[in-house]
Amino acid sequence: MNLNTLNAAQIEHKSNEVPFALYKNNFSSGRGASYFARLINQGTCTDEDLACDIIASGLSSGLAKEKLLEVAALFRNAKIARLLTGCTVDDGVARCSLSLSGTFASPGESYSPERHSVSLGCSASHKMKSVIKEVTPVIRQGNSILPAITEVLDLESKGSEVLTRGGFLEIKGMNLTVAGDNGDVGLYFVNTEDESKTVRLEADKIGRNSPKSLCCVVPADLSEGTYKIMVRTQHLAGKALARETRAYVFESEFRVS
Repeated sequence: MNLNTLNAAQIEHKSNEVPFALYKNNFSSGRGASYFARLINQGTCTDEDLACDIIASGLSSGLAKEKLLEVAALFRNAKIARLLTGCTVDDGVARCSLSLSGTFASPGESYSPERHSVSLGCSASHKMKSVIKEVTPVIRQGNSILPAITEVLDLESKGSEVLTRGGFLEIKGMNLTVAGDNGDVGLYFVNTEDESKTVRLEADKIGRNSPKSLCCVVPADLSEGTYKIMVRTQHLAGKALARETRAYVFESEFRVS
């Protein structure tokens, strides 16, 4: 992150350069080639990372990391409490609110976990939209060889929002082959609420393992909750392997119930 920007009396974001990579569009029509851009994922940032950033910038007012994390936990719990009362929470980055999906047979029918589900929806806040207008996207890697997921389909439910334990999952994209000797290589089912419940499949557990498609059985030991799909691989082209693991997290979330 840009610590100099964070340390400024009036924070500005124009100096931030958001990293993107280009991928060739194999479905484009016409004579000329076209490319589309995807964010170069820099990993997941936690409250602890943010606390370290604040301390490094000199803005902690002498507060220790533990105290900053306590305050962050208070705000997080307060947001959750407001959401559970039906409020829309706007924290300056996102506007979040709960929604209920599923149909009801009559006005008197009660909520049933078997037929209905509650989910969290988020969109950019007004402030964040203003910030986005100021930032400068930069292309860091031309025609990138980073993995990219374009579609995830749960073949059991025929849907793209649910993961069925023990069912088949198809993942489409580019540069997806899960390969390499690094210990973090694999296909991940990332639990967005509790990282300890994240499950990793190694390459030998993936049925189809190709650049454009991954097929596997959804792990039977996935806990209930919300998940994201992540690919971590050293795959380059042919039999070549990158020294560092390259990661991609699919933006959509999936429910396991």
